[in-house]
Amino acid sequence: MNTTEPSSPGERLRDARVRAYPFPGTAWLALSSDPDNTLIEDWKELDQVIWKELGLPFGDTLFVRSFNLNLPQQVDLHRYPEILNSHPHDGIHTWGDYVWSGPKSFERVDAIEARETLARHGFRPRVWVDHSLFMGNMLHNHRYGTMPTVSDASGHVYPNPLYTLDIVKHVGVRYLWDGTITPILGQDRPLSTWQRYRQRAADIPTALSNYAKHIIGNTLGVGTAFREQLPDNAQYRVRRFADGNTFYTFQRHGTWLDADIDGLGRLLNPERTDQLIKTGGTCILYSHLGKRPVDRMHETEHIPPATRSALRHLQERWKAGELHLSSVSHLLDYLVLRDNLSVDEQAGVIRFHADGIAFTTVDATELAGHSFSFRRMRIPAPAWKAFGTNGVLAHRIEDHGTSGFTVHFADR
Repeated sequence: MNTTEPSSPGERLRDARVRAYPFPGTAWLALSSDPDNTLIEDWKELDQVIWKELGLPFGDTLFVRSFNLNLPQQVDLHRYPEILNSHPHDGIHTWGDYVWSGPKSFERVDAIEARETLARHGFRPRVWVDHSLFMGNMLHNHRYGTMPTVSDASGHVYPNPLYTLDIVKHVGVRYLWDGTITPILGQDRPLSTWQRYRQRAADIPTALSNYAKHIIGNTLGVGTAFREQLPDNAQYRVRRFADGNTFYTFQRHGTWLDADIDGLGRLLNPERTDQLIKTGGTCILYSHLGKRPVDRMHETEHIPPATRSALRHLQERWKAGELHLSSVSHLLDYLVLRDNLSVDEQAGVIRFHADGIAFTTVDATELAGHSFSFRRMRIPAPAWKAFGTNGVLAHRIEDHGTSGFTVHFADR
């Protein structure tokens, strides 16, 4: 077996005295955009509208190199190094686009070259997202990237030239996309079994049928395979791989059909954004910002009006403090830090503990730009102290009166 079963730490570990997200926000959204099909002029428009005009604090994902013969003008870091500094990036879409690459097949040496390219540009990605049918994927369609060796039916074992998970860890990645798309809007919040079946089904009759099968299976002790197909609603999980490396995996939300710039407008329409704020939870939204439907390829503007309108509404909710927005890595880092802190209410001390996967130490560098809100406790807010793995941490306290207080850590 290639990997151990993933476990979900978030819902289990969070101290009840810690608010899910910094006050006053009730939800958190990050955008996970794969760079497939992106042309440089469309990239410039996206950069100008999303990051410059609207100022949305999303992170972006890039190809290190693209060898796709079907998309010869596709943007990558190799040909367009300026993209890295124009707006924040925190992820790589595998080692590059080696799908439909003709005689240029991928091997481990290409990952070593990509590692050197990333180092030369000073880029340490924290997020890895599998790409299409790439043979070196970790969890989506193929898993050869996680396997140090391969074997044949006669038992002969060979080194696997597609194995690169160790290099993935070396370049800085700690979070891997789990290869799935969840239809549930809002992770990191508990859902009843009925709620999970209802949100995954296309209609109520289907949900009722599946829910009934689950109940009957539980009661009679049968139908195990059916019951196990319903995963939990955690935003991230721990996964240990066959090579001994442990990473966090994360879910993305959306639909395969809405994963382009037009679909983004549907996924982020005001009703759905307001629904996320109302129900609470996190959302890592799956998209391809640089891809548009084929029937719009002749248009001069890449971002359609409906998507622009949805993004403006999103900005309004963010500016109002109702919804947190960030890069994927900032959101996941926050969840890990939140789920590994402890509160000593008698001493008025908050301690941040290293989880051993995303963080081996937790001090000013790791906490930079993060905030954590706590419910009101006996000790007055200004008296609270924060400790990392190496001692006292500088911070700022914001007192919310009866609603509690927030501990802010300065940006880098």
